Amino acid sequence: MKKWYIVQVFTGQEKKIQKLIEEKIAIQGKEEEFGHVYIPVENVGRIKNREKVVTERRIYPGYIVIEMEPMDENFRFIRNITGVMDFLGRDDPQALSEEEAQKMVEIMETKINRISREIPFQKGDSVRIIDGPFLEFNGMVEDVYPDREKVKVVVTIFGRQTPVELNFLQLKLL
Repeated sequence: MKKWYIVQVFTGQEKKIQKLIEEKIAIQGKEEEFGHVYIPVENVGRIKNREKVVTERRIYPGYIVIEMEPMDENFRFIRNITGVMDFLGRDDPQALSEEEAQKMVEIMETKINRISREIPFQKGDSVRIIDGPFLEFNGMVEDVYPDREKVKVVVTIFGRQTPVELNFLQLKLL
């Protein structure tokens, strides 16, 4: 019966190592003993160069989740792959409980299909307006509305503090 294990790998090399693991499993003909090889990721929407960009962010950097038969031969096989550091539990690799495994797979499947928004501004940030009627004005973020992707900025106009509501794309941090 296959169980889920967490494997520590070199951070930033997760995709390369995942591909390597999958290739070695296929070459050795071990498809029966191994199941899925996951990198827990989520899609994140962020603003880059005044455009919305969706990028992939690792939920647990430096870790890969592998479904496999719990046999010493399989543990050695995975440990000998370049880039793999070790299993969680080192000498005695600990499998995730059925409940933990179910929860992790559920999280991975929902987070990859949903886009989380990265909020680029916080209350108190100094910003410059780069678009709209208040172009080139500087201000201070007073409130952030992530669901609408808007920010309330206090700008000094003719010597008076004036609150202005702007889109994330109309601002840049100072």
